[in-house]
Amino acid sequence: MKKLSLVIVCLLAGLTLTFAQDKSEKSQFKSWEIGVNGGVANFAGSSIMNKTSFLSHFNQFKSDMDFGYGLFVRKNFTSVFALEGAYNGTTLTGTPKAGFGNSAFKTGINELDLNTVWNMSNLLSKNKLDRKIYWYTKLGAGFTHVNNTEFTPMDASLPAKATVQGPWRSWTVPIGTGFAFRLTDNVKLDIGTQWSWVNSNTLDGSLQGGPVSSTGYLRGQIREQYLYTHAGLIIKLGKKPVKPAPVVEAPKPQPKPEPKPEPKPTPPAPAKHVTPACVGEVFKVYFGFDKWNLNPEAKAELDRLGKDMLENPSVNLQMKSHTDSRGPASYNMKLSEKRGKSVLDYLTAKGISASRVNAQAFGETQPINKCKDGVKCTEAEYQLNRRTETLVIE
Repeated sequence: MKKLSLVIVCLLAGLTLTFAQDKSEKSQFKSWEIGVNGGVANFAGSSIMNKTSFLSHFNQFKSDMDFGYGLFVRKNFTSVFALEGAYNGTTLTGTPKAGFGNSAFKTGINELDLNTVWNMSNLLSKNKLDRKIYWYTKLGAGFTHVNNTEFTPMDASLPAKATVQGPWRSWTVPIGTGFAFRLTDNVKLDIGTQWSWVNSNTLDGSLQGGPVSSTGYLRGQIREQYLYTHAGLIIKLGKKPVKPAPVVEAPKPQPKPEPKPEPKPTPPAPAKHVTPACVGEVFKVYFGFDKWNLNPEAKAELDRLGKDMLENPSVNLQMKSHTDSRGPASYNMKLSEKRGKSVLDYLTAKGISASRVNAQAFGETQPINKCKDGVKCTEAEYQLNRRTETLVIE
């Protein structure tokens, strides 16, 4: 009962997290999924539940790897939390280890579960809709239908085969983990494992022979477990949301030209100030992912800029540094400051006074393309945003 109470508390905590989030945040993650899988299942042993040997584990069988299969329906509520109804089926088999008087067994398993599913990648880092791979965990509660438990006595004097009376229905605590690999927008490859704690001592035919098991403990004090390791597909239902078309404003009518007055004679113009030819030029340098060091191409561009600055001492620089959208915003702001400092240090080493440079850092806030948080981009598109721009001004 204590374990069942813990499962209920976890379910309630997941629901609280779901409804506490902002509606606009939840809506982008809400979806239905279905999954099918197949793999191997094996008997994992028994645990003793009395006070003197609480949770002591033992296994008197050499467990076979048996075929198993499963399916589920899942409702995603947020980027982290989902609820899942699942079914697993298998037939467990095994033979006794040397020195034990048990019998070979064969047990039919049908398990129905209600699980909470947690996207640990989004829980432990920034939320993303388009992850190529993510790690998930499961915790739930359910019932297992245990049937057709057959055992083959190892003693040749006993009948060749007997069947333990059944079926039994026992509450179960499933705990699972795995990885999902995105194949397309709507299909994922699922590889995982589930450990099922069954409130039963009939998985290995141990009800045979009276109220006390071969371990010396009452049969009511023994709980058994089995593992199911699988691979399968997860299919997202529904269509991918279509982005609304951009709104195009109608062109505004051009004002009618006003009649021009007769030109008046103008006095001779004073001598004009000659603006240096480099004013208005923009020099750009680019950086590697999570880097602020200058590559040879960047140094060549800054050498050209330094030459113009030395030849025109009246001009100054407006410098702006940026990052792409990947990573936390606070970290990207500091990264853009480091990139600006690398450029400034290089120019001052060329003899340019730091007082002639107005340096600003913008982090990920001013991308030059669509590559904001939640938008899937190529590496080339991300590269365009990892930049420092310098504008020559007077």
